[in-house]
Parts: sequence; structure tokens; C-alpha cells
Amino acid sequence: MSKNKHLKDELVDEKDQPDINENVEISQDDLVAGETEAVNDDLSPPADMNLKLQIEKENSIALTKMLQQLQADFSNYRKRNANLATESRQNGIFEAVKALLPALDAIESASKHIKDPDTLKGLEMVKREFVSNLASLGITPIETVGVQYDPNLHNVVVAEEVEGVPSGQIIEEFKSGFISPNGVVRVAMVKIAK
Repeated sequence: MSKNKHLKDELVDEKDQPDINENVEISQDDLVAGETEAVNDDLSPPADMNLKLQIEKENSIALTKMLQQLQADFSNYRKRNANLATESRQNGIFEAVKALLPALDAIESASKHIKDPDTLKGLEMVKREFVSNLASLGITPIETVGVQYDPNLHNVVVAEEVEGVPSGQIIEEFKSGFISPNGVVRVAMVKIAK
């Protein structure tokens, strides 16, 4: 009996099913269109989602550009500050040395008038130490005696004719001059041949 019941259920199910032999016309285009709609419905996001994605993409591009600009601005800021710090340090050294040069002038002047050899030797040691410390700061003496006069480095106090010496050559230094990486700290005062 259970076998008959099972057959009966199958018959009922078949009655509910449409007849396969019915004349239903489905074209190839309808099948392709139906498949495309199904695929599009499954894979493509809704139109408002596409719009949101486009807006987010544009925001991301704008933020990236803004961050790149900020990074470039900060890099330029660091370079400017590094250059400014170096320049400020050099200018500070330049001004301090200008203020100390009269002390060196006093040592040089005293050494011309002192006759005691031990005192003279002591003054020369002080002068060498002074000039050595200036050199450690990048400040060096301007060459004078024996070189050609340069108006950017030398100030002519006296010009006199000297036989055998070419015109414009420095023959005596009255006050030493100094130069730094930032330029001339002080010009040398000299005598030249004319």
C-alpha cells in the first residue's frame, strides 16, 4: 500500500507541473537577455552604490593630492629652516669676530713696540692662538704682502713707487684683514707699489 501511495503522490505532482509539450515560444534573444539580467543583477552594484564609490574615489584622490602637497611643503620648510639656522650661525660668528678683531689689532700693535724678547714671544703665541681659533670658525687672514691688490679684499692707505716691484703689488700690511665663508669680515689696510 505504501507503494501505491507513493505512485499517487507522483501523479499529483505531475499534474501540478506544466506540460512540457505545450507550445511556448522562447527565442534565443530572450534567453540571452534573461541570462544577462541575472548576471547583472548578481554582479553589478546598484546605481546609487556606483555613485557613492565614484564620490569616495574622488575624495581619496583629493586627499592624496593634499597629503602630497603637505609633505612637499613640510620638506621645503625643513630645508628653509636648516639653511636659515646655518646662515644665522655664520652671521653670529661673523659679528662676534668683528667685535674681537680690535683685540688682535692691539696685540699686533703691542708686538711692534715691545723690545723684550720673552714678552714678544708671549704676544706672538697669543696672536697665533687667536688666529688659529678664528680658522676653526672658518675665518682666515687675507693674503697681503707680495700679492696683487684686490679692491674687494684690500684698502690702499699708501701708494709709493718702488723700483723692481710691479704696480699694484702689496708691499706692506698695516692692519690684517679676514675673510669668512659669508664674505669679507674686514678688509686689510695695505701699502702698494705704484
